[in-house]
Amino acid sequence: MDTVYSYLGYEYRPWDDVEEDNIKTFHECYKNGQRVRMPREFYNHSPYSLMTFEEFVGHIQTVEVFIQG
Repeated sequence: MDTVYSYLGYEYRPWDDVEEDNIKTFHECYKNGQRVRMPREFYNHSPYSLMTFEEFVGHIQTVEVFIQG
């Protein structure tokens, strides 16, 4: 799946794992073409829905606090 959201250079790029009886969405984040390791809460988002822009921004703000701190 292509980039869904972009914020401060971070890109939300979910992708679908399609099985015969269901589809699960995996959530990934990239910056400058490299995958970013995100807090556990980011990966715990439901595999059956995309996160909202506001949820994505919240995760990025958490990451930025750790980088700057």
